[in-house]
Amino acid sequence: MRRSRRLTGVALALLATLAANAVAATSAAGTTTSPAEGRWIELKRETPDWYTPELHRKVVAAAEKGKGVPLPRRAREETDSALLFTGIRPGSWMIFPSWCTMNFVFGSESAPYIGTAGHCTDPGDEVTIVAAPGVLMNIGTTVVSVNNGVGDDFAAIQVHPEMAELVNPSMAMIAGPTGAENPGFGDVIEHVGHGLGIGTGGTPRAGLVTFVGEVHAPDAYCWMGAINLGDSGSGARNALGAAAGNVTHIFVGGATLPAWNCGTTIGRMLQLAPAGLATASLVPDPLP
Repeated sequence: MRRSRRLTGVALALLATLAANAVAATSAAGTTTSPAEGRWIELKRETPDWYTPELHRKVVAAAEKGKGVPLPRRAREETDSALLFTGIRPGSWMIFPSWCTMNFVFGSESAPYIGTAGHCTDPGDEVTIVAAPGVLMNIGTTVVSVNNGVGDDFAAIQVHPEMAELVNPSMAMIAGPTGAENPGFGDVIEHVGHGLGIGTGGTPRAGLVTFVGEVHAPDAYCWMGAINLGDSGSGARNALGAAAGNVTHIFVGGATLPAWNCGTTIGRMLQLAPAGLATASLVPDPLP
């Protein structure tokens, strides 16, 4: 049984501050309607226009040799790619087929998968990330993609065998996950994403869980915290280091709070993933 948790006065104050930050992130995005009352905004962003079909072909060709290609000069000028971590890991920055963030590693060292949001990629897509400062790498092919709205939104990419040695289950900057535990009301969670303007290049951010499950979305959870387009797919862990879920949507309207950041619980992710969760210590490991 999970121990009960209470929001302290300090936590409630933090919640109010984070709520104001979350509202600001909704202004630039279109919305879609879910079966639940309210509006849901997917947190993906379109692939940058500098990532051309010709560049994609070069990246895919290099991947066959287990290599990457340099970011074009224009991309370095327009995008902060000064990552503080390298490799294929939770928090990696997806550039193609959409601008999103990778979540947890699944499977073994010899046969790894890495997750993101289901609305970020379809089965058969060749996925490209910024694998190191200034380096693009095509990491593998999407083999699982479920996009049924909040609480049921997850994808898994099978990493190329040539890239397996570059996979690291340690979350960028914040380390873990040490295991898996579904989020509970009042839990502190943190994630590393590439949200436009606030997370570009990768930044860790924290929040408080304000909602867990409901009839239309039993595997959803929501929290208040700074978030923006490009954060879709990133993995969230709790304060003790356990994987809690992913980041997929902002919820606006139809609730007591003005805006909620929402995702799919780790329990549902593990039901959809092709292999078990790969864990790591709470000591950050910046290299692959």
